[in-house]
Amino acid sequence: MSSSFFLKGKSRQVHKRKGEKIKKKPVKKPNSNLENGQDSSESDLDLKKFSDAEESESDHETAEEKKLRLAKKYLEEIEKEEAKRAELKEIDDDAIGKRLQKDYLEQKGKLRVEVADTYSAPAADDVRLVRVREHRLPLTCVCVSSDGRLVFTGSKCASIVKWSVAEKRKLATITFKTHAQYVKGTITAIAISTDSKFLATSDESSDIQIWDPHTLKHVHTFRGHKDSVTGLVFRKNTHDMYSASKDRSVKIWSLDEMAYVETLFGHQSPITAVDALTRERVITAGGRDTTVRVWKIVEESHLIFNGPVGSLDEVKLLDEEHFVSGSDNGSLSIWSLMKKKPLCTIPEAHGVEHDIPRWITSIATLLNSDVFASGSYDNSVRLWKVCEAYRKIVPMFSIEVNGFVNGLQFTSDGRQLYCAVGQEHKAGRWWRLTSAKNGVVIVNFHVNNVDL
Repeated sequence: MSSSFFLKGKSRQVHKRKGEKIKKKPVKKPNSNLENGQDSSESDLDLKKFSDAEESESDHETAEEKKLRLAKKYLEEIEKEEAKRAELKEIDDDAIGKRLQKDYLEQKGKLRVEVADTYSAPAADDVRLVRVREHRLPLTCVCVSSDGRLVFTGSKCASIVKWSVAEKRKLATITFKTHAQYVKGTITAIAISTDSKFLATSDESSDIQIWDPHTLKHVHTFRGHKDSVTGLVFRKNTHDMYSASKDRSVKIWSLDEMAYVETLFGHQSPITAVDALTRERVITAGGRDTTVRVWKIVEESHLIFNGPVGSLDEVKLLDEEHFVSGSDNGSLSIWSLMKKKPLCTIPEAHGVEHDIPRWITSIATLLNSDVFASGSYDNSVRLWKVCEAYRKIVPMFSIEVNGFVNGLQFTSDGRQLYCAVGQEHKAGRWWRLTSAKNGVVIVNFHVNNVDL
């Protein structure tokens, strides 16, 4: 597609905040330490930091020397990570090679770990409902940190709860009463960066709030959307954030500079879902315009995939080359970036009620694997296996969960699934399931050790 769908004239530029002044570098004054018996040049060398030396060195190095330096640094980081994971004193060269191969395949979208056959239906003791008084109304969203230590949930009563996975309890909360200047209604989306440095939330207003996930102190407010934000996601291993809104636009933000970067236009109706992985791309579901769009940020173009009749409400990336979509006509579809039509579709995946297919209200994928989960309001969360080169979806088992499953997310190791459950749909109050309870359902799986 042409670049006309992108905001002209400001592409890939970081814009400064209003009122921000440019800081001038201080002029270094000569400092004499002769009284202490030390020459000033020696003192300056002692005080100079390694990072400054590395920066000055990088200013004079060639492109090849820079590539070599970054490659060495990358290998050193891998060595440290693999040594820590294996808890060995000696570095395993094979482990480093496997890690490099894994990173390469993941970047190319060809990494695939088949773990579906290791899953079995959890017992009653492995499914637990947790409730707190701050979530009086239905939960709307859930996110899990990449290290699996923290979980954050949002609800219709304008509250955000921080949970500890290890301690299995509530750690802190953000409510309308305590943060009225930042929280202004139903929490519509929540996301955390890969390094757990930033937590992003949105509500019924058009603002995006940035928090410190460890202290829950407010950091910054992003303004720019003209309607409420429906989805937030961080690009993996970066501080680049994508936001989708009812104003039919996608915006890119840089949290390193706390600045707006770019706007993407193209959808013909309010955007209902957004997702991203490592590549500088973002995928969105357009709701009533029945399209999924993959935005290529660098190329300033995007791909359009036409979905089924109805509202295409959910989309999640399975890997860099394949994604799963869910519609309000009850269908689940597997897509490839190389095909304009779905590779496989399961109609009425959660059954029919009063001759109307149950909506797909949430989807969660276990990245780079053959497993994904879907939620609706049929009192169950269903797990599915993707097989035969992504051309077949096979049901695995269902987990009893009473209520609207408004949000789903696996932990990175695939051993737990978190479900945001409520009596009502996250986007409206069309009908209510009085038998359901508003809370977080935690599902524990017993699977073999699989390196995901």
